[in-house]
Amino acid sequence: MPSAASTETIYSTALASPPEDVWRALTASNVPRSWMWNSSLRGTMEPGSDYALHADGNNLIVGSVEVADAPYRLVLTFDARWDDRVANEPAGELEYLITPMGERECMFSVRLSGLTGATANAVEQDTPELYSRFKSWLEQSDAG
Repeated sequence: MPSAASTETIYSTALASPPEDVWRALTASNVPRSWMWNSSLRGTMEPGSDYALHADGNNLIVGSVEVADAPYRLVLTFDARWDDRVANEPAGELEYLITPMGERECMFSVRLSGLTGATANAVEQDTPELYSRFKSWLEQSDAG
């Protein structure tokens, strides 16, 4: 649960992709994510399982899967590890919501909460760019 000193960052956009394609793009394991530092997801997206976002021999983000309601909602703990400034800060929560809007469109929302310090600052700064790149990548590729 977020504390008074924690932040919440929300990013939402409409995507010209069906929810199933968005879900596959978010949960595909061991596939480089050009839109997110060329990282790869390690682990399964099953409730109770652990995951890591991995790049260049390092875990950038680790956590566990809290909720996996394919293809509509994914909730993860979010423990940043990308540098020494964030490694000792408390974990927060990452939630993806994918809401259908017609046959081949959806509303995509990202909510990061419970983060503090350097992690919160980085998330606030990087989230719009990362998920804007995700949108472009998903809509311009054969991601599904």
